[in-house]
Amino acid sequence: MDIEHLLRRSDELDDSIVRMLELDRYPEHGEGAEKLALSVTAASLSIDHARALRSLIADGFVSSAVPLMRLQFESTTRSAWLLFAASDGQVALAAAPLTAAADEAARKLPAAREMIKQLRGVSIAVPAAAAPAAMLGRFEDMQRHALNSFVHVGVHALRRHQDGFPVQLVWQLIECSNGLVTIAAMMLAILTGDRVLAARMNRVHVGFEDCLTPLLPSY
Repeated sequence: MDIEHLLRRSDELDDSIVRMLELDRYPEHGEGAEKLALSVTAASLSIDHARALRSLIADGFVSSAVPLMRLQFESTTRSAWLLFAASDGQVALAAAPLTAAADEAARKLPAAREMIKQLRGVSIAVPAAAAPAAMLGRFEDMQRHALNSFVHVGVHALRRHQDGFPVQLVWQLIECSNGLVTIAAMMLAILTGDRVLAARMNRVHVGFEDCLTPLLPSY
C-alpha cells in the first residue's frame, strides 16, 4: 500500500470539494443566523482537522494523528446537530461571546452521543438529518473506545506507539477521515441553500472510491 499516493488522492478529494463549494463566494451568515454560521464553522473545522491529520501522517506522527480523527468526528457531528437538532437556547449558548460565564453555561451542551441521538430523533420531521445521523452513529459505535484510548493515552495509544502502526491501519485511518470530510462537505453544501450544489456534493465520492471506505475499523 502506497500511503503517499493515498495522501495525494485525499488532497485531490479536498481540492474537488473546495472547487465545488467556491469558498471565495461562499455565503456569509451574519446576525440573526447564528445557527447557520455556527454549523458552517463546525464543518469547516472538521475539514481543517482532516488536513492536519494528513500532515501529521505525512511527517510520521501517526499516534498524534489518530486523536485528531476524534476531533474531526466531534466537529462534523456538532455541525449537523447545530443545523438540524439544536434548540434556540442551545444555539445561543454556542454563539455566546467567550467569557468564563459563557464557558460554564456551554458545558450543558450535549456530547457527541447525545447529539447523534437527537439527530435521530428529529430525522422523521427533518429527513436531511437521517443520513448524517446514521453515518455518524455508526462511526461513534465502532470508533469511540479506540479513539478515547488515544486521547487518554490508554492501551491502544501505548501499544501502537510502541509497536508501530501496520500500514493497513494507517490506510484505513486516512480513508475514515476522508469519509468524515465528505459529510462535512455535504453540510457546507446544504448550508449554501443551493439544492443543485447539495445534489452534486452528494456524489463527490464518485471517482474517489480508492481513498474512501464504507467500513470503519478499530485502531
